[in-house]
Amino acid sequence: MKTSALSTRHAVTVLACAAALVSLTACNSDSGSADSADSAAGSTPSKAANASPAAKANGIEKLSVKEIYNTAMKTNAEAGSFHEKMEREGTKSDLRLSATECVGTVDLSEKGSFEIVRKGNDIWAKPDAAFAKGMNSALGKNALSDKKWAHGTPANALMAKLASWCHQEQFTAPDTLGADSKATKGKATTVGGQQVVPLVLAGKGDSVTWYVATTGKPYFIKQDSTRDDMQDLTDSGFGTSVGAKAPTGAVVAAPKV
Repeated sequence: MKTSALSTRHAVTVLACAAALVSLTACNSDSGSADSADSAAGSTPSKAANASPAAKANGIEKLSVKEIYNTAMKTNAEAGSFHEKMEREGTKSDLRLSATECVGTVDLSEKGSFEIVRKGNDIWAKPDAAFAKGMNSALGKNALSDKKWAHGTPANALMAKLASWCHQEQFTAPDTLGADSKATKGKATTVGGQQVVPLVLAGKGDSVTWYVATTGKPYFIKQDSTRDDMQDLTDSGFGTSVGAKAPTGAVVAAPKV
């Protein structure tokens, strides 16, 4: 079985290590268990682009929790693209994604932010002044500038870490819920006018809730968590072209680290 529903896909560590690479990675470690909310830090629920209360019922709520989750994740992946917004304590991202493209921003609060563009094997990143300063200090050289885009490929360690925020595995290897998950099915409700069925995983006084559309296509539309170190997520714009393009302006080769 692939990674569990609770893999910490969007966790971020503090700026550390000589090249400050660990801090830039949106982690993708497997929690190994769906038994507690301690490990409930990161599947990627989504919001249907065109679903509405008037859309036809899809019957997803009649399935088991595992079937609902797995079907929804597969449906998200099959959409081909979506707009993902994530927020957790000290971290935000706003990205348009597909299996081969990524466009948007990642904000690490006082550590700064960066713009990211990925198109196929090409990755461009442009830091703001705070992020460039922190990275240059960690790298021991003035390699990055808020006036220039850095360009590289996944073979470059720095660019690979920055591009890890795009989580394109959501399309190529959608998440699945572990058979031992203690998640339960909640009562039907609405989120943003969309009819949904909630899946709730609670433990140790905390909870994470995934919402799946019950009309139109059965997308994940939202994730809510009660813990500061877990992210809240919404996805929208399913099937809309990402339209990634090489950025204009000054471009330099990404530094080797």
